[in-house]
Amino acid sequence: MNILHLSTNDVGGAGKAANRLHRNLLDLGLNSEMIVMNRKTINSDVIAFQNRWSFRKFRSNVSKYFLKLQTDPKYYFQNQSYSLLKKNADLYSKLSSKPDIIIAHWISNFVTIENLYQLSLCGSVPVVWYLMDMAPLTGGCHYAWDCNGYMNQCGNCPALHSNQPFDLSYKNLQKKRDLIQKMNLTVVSASSWLTRQAKKATVFNGKRIEQIMLGVDAEIFKPISRDVARKKLKLPPEPKIVFFGAQSKEERKGMLYLIEALKSLKKHLGDETKGILIITAGNISEIEPFLIKNFQHRHLGFLAGDRMLATAYQAADVFICPSIEDSGPMMINESIMCGTPVVSFEMGVSLDLVQTGKTGYRAKLKNSEDLGKGIIFVLGLNSNEAGNMFKQCQAIGAQFCNHQVQAGAFKRLFESILGDSVN
Repeated sequence: MNILHLSTNDVGGAGKAANRLHRNLLDLGLNSEMIVMNRKTINSDVIAFQNRWSFRKFRSNVSKYFLKLQTDPKYYFQNQSYSLLKKNADLYSKLSSKPDIIIAHWISNFVTIENLYQLSLCGSVPVVWYLMDMAPLTGGCHYAWDCNGYMNQCGNCPALHSNQPFDLSYKNLQKKRDLIQKMNLTVVSASSWLTRQAKKATVFNGKRIEQIMLGVDAEIFKPISRDVARKKLKLPPEPKIVFFGAQSKEERKGMLYLIEALKSLKKHLGDETKGILIITAGNISEIEPFLIKNFQHRHLGFLAGDRMLATAYQAADVFICPSIEDSGPMMINESIMCGTPVVSFEMGVSLDLVQTGKTGYRAKLKNSEDLGKGIIFVLGLNSNEAGNMFKQCQAIGAQFCNHQVQAGAFKRLFESILGDSVN
């Protein structure tokens, strides 16, 4: 069975997720190839479609720049009409064999819905669209927030500051819906949150929608002794450790809510916070002054590779995810696989993996006081309670997030789509 993955990137959140599935399918014995706009990894089975300058790429970047100036940044709106493909042959010529299945991942600024339609027609190849965010089901935004336009026809788009019913979002959605309805397309989401959104989307009306969670390498993201992990990171063995990442200043990542939650934590625990160490990774410029003033704090910088990231989870007593608008994030899957409880808001994959009292604490959305309460709850567990929660995380992770579980689910999906036509 020949599988072709299309992804804008092979690194970063969505790119990493695509690359992981590609590798998992290879391990399962499938002939999997991946084409990306720009390749960062060195694997020969990940093919760079175009690393050099081109007029098409330049035009796309210019359009993206000017559109960004006109849109509300929290929606991350994309035109979705520019493509690097001149013709299907440009892409297929890079493959070792004709694909039996095409998997579209996060493809903004690389491949359009028209490209997918034409690629699908060429040889009658079914398409599986693995949703990383809401972009495939909207008129251009990657996160719709409270807007329900994608359920109908878009238009009057808040991302565009538009009061026009037939604006760019409307035109994008109509074109997308018309082409998707003609395609042999199966939709796969990585969380029940995104599954519900996909089922409400007008573009996917009548299409098969499945849910398969993001797979995490169980050989890397696995439980180990906290003492061992802390020694690797040169962290002290005594304090309770709280870990979170802070790469983005985007509103949807919820850093302002986290600050308020930590203020609540300090208010309720008082001097007991001296026994808490907060470790962070990524870009923390926005929150660092507050942490330095109020807590013991160690910044790990940008962690190099999955093994270092896994060590940070393994060293922590709890991982905090303050995102308020997210289709994942994958860090929840990773933490659970390491046996580390998660405190998060009730959004994204948290609804599937974070169970209050079992695998962490799921706070009411945008309720900083409740998020702080969750941190206090997990840190206050006695050794037996903490050990039971550790085991619950392991069990949930093995059931839903193991990379072999993901790969097996996709293989069964492929077989059901293709029937007996391909072995």
